Amino acid sequence: MSGLKPIACGSCGASKFEHDEDGNLICSHCGVKFASPREEILCPVCGVSNAPDAKRCMNCGLMLGKLCPVCNHLNPAGTEFCLECASPLDTLSSVTSRMGEGKRVSDALREKKLITSKSEDMQYMQHERQRLDQMERQRLAELAAQKARSSKQQTMLIVGSFIFVLIVVIGIIAVVTLLSH
Repeated sequence: MSGLKPIACGSCGASKFEHDEDGNLICSHCGVKFASPREEILCPVCGVSNAPDAKRCMNCGLMLGKLCPVCNHLNPAGTEFCLECASPLDTLSSVTSRMGEGKRVSDALREKKLITSKSEDMQYMQHERQRLDQMERQRLAELAAQKARSSKQQTMLIVGSFIFVLIVVIGIIAVVTLLSH
């Protein structure tokens, strides 16, 4: 499974973009603006410079992105539309999405995301279970082979010891017989 996804507009699904003079991506189909990545993110509260992929300020803990009110995706600072579901990230949209129809859509998206992740978890667990079962079968086969080798060695050792004792006893009897004549 590759970690790279093709870039697609979150609002219309188009994959053709243009750049404006600030380096932002603009969807050629619907015109949605996606902010360009920055070298660093300055915290608006304490002014500390944070890594471009930081979710919270490393000094004061302030959330540096915008949380989507519909799907709860944390978007980078400066983003006007959610990169996951294309919902507007302004305050008015945030308030209206938590009421009425917006709340229903938001709840449905959260449930869909939960079901998807649960399905992926179940697939992963099933794959791991199969892998572990295969490893256990191999381990048991190796143990059975080792037990067979050990049993063969023990049998040979017992037979060898018996022959040695028999030879010693015969030797003693022969010596005693020779000495008594």
